[in-house]
Amino acid sequence: MKSVFSVLIVIINVIALLIFASGLVMTILGGYDFVMVFSHFSADQHETAGLMAVDLLNAVDIFLVAIVFYVLSIGIMILFNNSNATFPVKLPEWLRIKNFLHLKIILWEAILTTLVVSYLAALAEKKINGVEITWQHLIVPVAVLLISLSLFLVRRGEK
Repeated sequence: MKSVFSVLIVIINVIALLIFASGLVMTILGGYDFVMVFSHFSADQHETAGLMAVDLLNAVDIFLVAIVFYVLSIGIMILFNNSNATFPVKLPEWLRIKNFLHLKIILWEAILTTLVVSYLAALAEKKINGVEITWQHLIVPVAVLLISLSLFLVRRGEK
């Protein structure tokens, strides 16, 4: 039975490493997008500034998704490795994950930030392209509000 658990730990660590690799890919894509932002120079300075702002927000959004992958990878490794063993690096207090609920709260916060930045980039792009903003564009902010409210209630119940 002990060998089955050892195999499961190895599989879970492989999953954590694949998630970490996904974060690396997202970081590279975000870096590429960040560099490509500066290819928008044109004669129309107003249009150039708008395109650069939207593309910078999109690059930041990709970096935030990479951070979510990194935090998830570290959280999985911490939760499933020997609790008596020390982690090879000194982690900040907020990243010393104690249980799944703590990991879930950290990921909710990171995902909420990512959703807000993504929404702002999409909204700015619509505004620059002259698309009329309607009440239907409030779906994402309402979703962010509901997730924030659930996060608040989970934290309140935790204390």
